[in-house]
Amino acid sequence: MNIYISTNLYTPNELENIFTVLDKINDKNIGIEIFPEWQDGQFIDTINKKLNKFKDYHISLHGPYYGTEHSKEKGTMAYEISKEYFISTLELSKDLNSKYIVYHHNNCKVELKNKREMIKNSSENLLELNELAKAYGTDIVVENAGVLSHNNMLFNEKEFIAMAKSISNKILIDIGHAFANKWDLNYVISELKDKIAAYHLHNNDGVEDNHNRIRNGKLNIDSFFEIYKKYTPDAELVLEYSKNCREDMEGIIADVNEIKNIVNFKNTIKK
Repeated sequence: MNIYISTNLYTPNELENIFTVLDKINDKNIGIEIFPEWQDGQFIDTINKKLNKFKDYHISLHGPYYGTEHSKEKGTMAYEISKEYFISTLELSKDLNSKYIVYHHNNCKVELKNKREMIKNSSENLLELNELAKAYGTDIVVENAGVLSHNNMLFNEKEFIAMAKSISNKILIDIGHAFANKWDLNYVISELKDKIAAYHLHNNDGVEDNHNRIRNGKLNIDSFFEIYKKYTPDAELVLEYSKNCREDMEGIIADVNEIKNIVNFKNTIKK
């Protein structure tokens, strides 16, 4: 397993700050999950300028989020933009030998009358992207995206488990989303233990998708780690904090060190 820090912490013009945090951690085995923002020229410029530096680290990639909606029908402008951004992410994955790319079935709000169509579209789009990913030598992992408070949760707990078991893709469990949606993490993880490749780690108030540090919220993070060690001790762990945390560099470093101790993290040399 590996531990990553998501660049979701930073705006595109701050992206290079991830290296400042990693320099202070001083462990090249702590990786980076890049949160791509292809809609922003500053992000593209920084990636191009620092590509070789990113190659020094274990890399995973979030799928594009801004301007991306995989639940839209093929042929629509939204679909075409989403596909274009994802192909750019696949190209970056090949350059950086990314562990995986994260897929959201949807980002937009869900209306009950459109739910079935949204699932149909996003499932078809996932199949198409899976075929493209093969050519780039990477895997797509499917995340439990959306929260009830934003009305963008496409799959409830039961539906997500069923969907996850029905597809070939591995799964990424975002524990903050699951907690805000009142899911039973022990049940979800025990049901999908053989499918789970990674987790997004963050905390919240049980309602909003705050993306706070792991002990700043109502989710019992110790309970999660007990479940993690019981069912999925080899799964990747990604600190996916909000931009509100970006000034708390010492806190982020402390969280990384705490997680390393909890899971008895062993170095995996970057090749």
